[in-house]
Amino acid sequence: MPNHGSSRDRAGNRKGIVSAAEAFPDGLGNTWPLVVADFPIAVSWSRKAANTTMLKWFLYQNGWLDEAQSLYPNRMHEYWHTRVKQTSNYGALCCATLLGQTGKLTVKVVRDPGRRAVSAFLHFVRDPKAGFRGAWEAFLPWKRSQGLGDAATATFEEFLRHILAARDAGAPLDPHFEPQWNPAQDPHVRLHVPLEDIEPRIQGLERLYGLQESPFERLSESPHHNPPREGWQWPATAARLPLDSGRLRTMGIPSAEVFLDDHTRSLIRLAYREDYEGYSRFYGGAAGSLARAA
Repeated sequence: MPNHGSSRDRAGNRKGIVSAAEAFPDGLGNTWPLVVADFPIAVSWSRKAANTTMLKWFLYQNGWLDEAQSLYPNRMHEYWHTRVKQTSNYGALCCATLLGQTGKLTVKVVRDPGRRAVSAFLHFVRDPKAGFRGAWEAFLPWKRSQGLGDAATATFEEFLRHILAARDAGAPLDPHFEPQWNPAQDPHVRLHVPLEDIEPRIQGLERLYGLQESPFERLSESPHHNPPREGWQWPATAARLPLDSGRLRTMGIPSAEVFLDDHTRSLIRLAYREDYEGYSRFYGGAAGSLARAA
């Protein structure tokens, strides 16, 4: 059964009214939940935590997935933004949903912060000229300022240190690198689902609400995923190996574990402390504990 948690923050204090400006400070784009007036489940989300899978699930359940894939192949979020722009008072509907005023179950998939950090890093390295151009333009000057050279490469350790430095300075981060915990939304989410258990949990919701059984294997396909190349042995020092898109093409995508050691786990816990606190029932042990078990 769903966990109908109350609208409280992590300290247990009841939250006040959520405004559209507070809940969605970036406007239409990175943080708006998926809500339809006559569908019983709303989806809150963060990038690199099954956001494309859950969007495709939401579109499938509402009969829009085939149209979305036809009009916007590999750009599902753009399709949804187009639909939302045609919907009046969407922000008000989202706020009312988060406050429990629409009777919808608000669901959010969350991911082990260690595995998510590796996934964000690999995506960053794979896409330096298009989606992550701005992120590289911020990373390379920081790298030079640290005496780490001018090469357009990044190690996982450098990536984490850059995130920590940006957060300490209050500098903006690419949404893929930000913590999953959203202080305006997460206290109102009634059911958090760990990515490591996503398929049976979502199938359970489908049965509970009498929804269509979704083709989960199809929904989970995404060009943003980083499937590891089988049989390739990465060095034990992979977290300190300078990478660029060319080197990844040559060596293949590694598994997340090759980047996770005691030092990088410590950096991840510092960079994503809100996630470990907010989702402690899933990831409350040593940093990356579920990553090792998954």
